[in-house]
Amino acid sequence: MKSIIYTRISTDDEKQNIRQQKEHCKKYADKEGYKVLHMVSDKCSGKIPIKERSGGARLLKLLVLNPGVHLIVQDIDRISRDFYDAVEFEKFILKNNVMIKSLSETVDLSNPMGKFTFRIKMAMNAFYVENLHEKIKVGVARAKAEGKYKGRKKGALGKKKEI
Repeated sequence: MKSIIYTRISTDDEKQNIRQQKEHCKKYADKEGYKVLHMVSDKCSGKIPIKERSGGARLLKLLVLNPGVHLIVQDIDRISRDFYDAVEFEKFILKNNVMIKSLSETVDLSNPMGKFTFRIKMAMNAFYVENLHEKIKVGVARAKAEGKYKGRKKGALGKKKEI
């Protein structure tokens, strides 16, 4: 079976870095007898549509060029944390006969229940991000009111690097 591994991190200080994700996915692929054709990575927010990420755009091209390939990810939220982007990705996957293998949850888009489960998981990912941003706003407002907030360090939001 042919496979492509996709990994993504948002920041350098994430607990699971690109190398760890690649190693985990590669170990799984080897154990299950997959031939890994490509490993594609991104370092950017999961809120950015996959087609707008350098690695994501490359991944989409590779999936089109390799129909029937298995896409291996450590967690489905590596693909997207934007619900509408995830819906577009689901359509793309189905159109191009790609199978998704997430190492942390079952993804089966071949039946209505699998599609429903995928959509619920993607909606939960989007909710997580939106809820986190609300918590950050509340925390910043509180810190400002207490005179403790000094703003971000210069360059903290520097240009996002792509891997």
